[in-house]
Amino acid sequence: MSEFDQDVFTKQFTAGVGAAIAQAMKPVYDQMALAQKATAPGPSTWNLIHGRGSLFGQVAVGLDNEVISTMQHWEGITELLPIRGVRTYEVLLPFITGVDVTSTTEPTNECDDCISGETESCIQHFPLGRVCRETQTMTPDRIIERLNNGDIDLTLMNDILGNESPWHPGDSFGSMSGAQLMQVATAWALLFELPPLFMANLAPVTWTGNPVNNQADGYREFRGLQLLVNTGFVDTFTNTTCPALDSDLKNFNYGDVETTTYPSAFEVLEMAEYFVHRKARTQRLAPVQHVVVMRPELWQVLSGLIPPQAIQAALMRATTTMPARYTVNIDGASVVAERNRMRADSAISLNGRILPVVLDDGLPEQNNAINANLEAGEFSSDVYILPLRYLGNREAMRIEYKDFRYLRGEVAATDGLIGDFYKPSADGRFAYTWVKNGWCFKIQAKIEPRIILKTPQLAARIQNIKYVPTQHLSSPDPASPYFQKGGVSTRSWPASYYY
Repeated sequence: MSEFDQDVFTKQFTAGVGAAIAQAMKPVYDQMALAQKATAPGPSTWNLIHGRGSLFGQVAVGLDNEVISTMQHWEGITELLPIRGVRTYEVLLPFITGVDVTSTTEPTNECDDCISGETESCIQHFPLGRVCRETQTMTPDRIIERLNNGDIDLTLMNDILGNESPWHPGDSFGSMSGAQLMQVATAWALLFELPPLFMANLAPVTWTGNPVNNQADGYREFRGLQLLVNTGFVDTFTNTTCPALDSDLKNFNYGDVETTTYPSAFEVLEMAEYFVHRKARTQRLAPVQHVVVMRPELWQVLSGLIPPQAIQAALMRATTTMPARYTVNIDGASVVAERNRMRADSAISLNGRILPVVLDDGLPEQNNAINANLEAGEFSSDVYILPLRYLGNREAMRIEYKDFRYLRGEVAATDGLIGDFYKPSADGRFAYTWVKNGWCFKIQAKIEPRIILKTPQLAARIQNIKYVPTQHLSSPDPASPYFQKGGVSTRSWPASYYY
């Protein structure tokens, strides 16, 4: 295990678990284990790399040692957001919404009272969410087992552990090679199996999160971007409406990006960008760094349409004054070159400003199975214009998470008594514990995050844009009809031999 000695599992979490079980636990630890609400179920043969009934155990002899994962990773806006560890459950953001006059009657006499004003404010509330996931039940004897001499060391070829998303815990224990990972069962469970479980929940919840879905304190959703980029904001304490915080919402009403004109999808996008850009300037919050966020399928269609739609929009606006004798020549090669530039740079020009385009797999998408406005092969989703920074370099959006590194102080205060039960990840984003039942144990992990949008009035959303891709992309989302998996989790092994 010397290769795995780089603060992995915070002072070798896996080794601590094994040692505690092997020593049958100290009496005080036994008492604490009995006090735990959950107990690990009986032995599991699931998700093992080596040994009886493992993923490859049935055909261990002659197996190639190079393993390729076909799992897809999520991509999206959270990879660009700064993250910050906190220990406060909630954040209350204050806003000044304006100054209102107290009267509309002007004075008639020189010494009469003048019209006065009153400043109005609004407060917005951002609580933490909570998501927990766990490994399958393991036993020390099974996780170190090899079926026979044909049960060789395997190496995972593609680098799938690290991810830029703050929802991905795969790199929270430090780096490991593909060979190391597939020989240490607890590392496999923590670094390979837990991350997609968290991502499958948190990547979509980034957009759809709503506290109405909370399950008491066991599962909590933070406010996702569908709620944060919206209208109808109210003060947290008085329920008074705060329209000054409203985002710019437009509805494309299931218009097809390919056929809807005047306004086209490009014109609506430009108007939305101009609206929030001007608001930032008049509110003295400029410069603002905006990005455009959409699904990858929509971008593939829309990026091919924007160059001609931009030309068409300019000509249609000019037709009332353009003399009939004038002709317009469009260079097809230039249109194709502009399309290729947009796709290569993942950027779009709106009103002369270049905005990065972020493709997000978690952004909700509708099809004909769930929306009667769509036919087979048609899809719809929203496009967002989000402010990443305002006033140059101030964070307009960020992710906060409960920093579980504060647990170290609690562990130290008990002279390490609870040190083998609760561990923070190296950066504090995730917390880990283990549940035991005799020789069986499982590892649980949790994260408590939220998304902060400080300037909702500088964000825009264009709803219900319809598109018809030539081919829909495969998806990392298990809830998607375009998710691809297959295979088995266990394999049979010879029950008896001839002697």
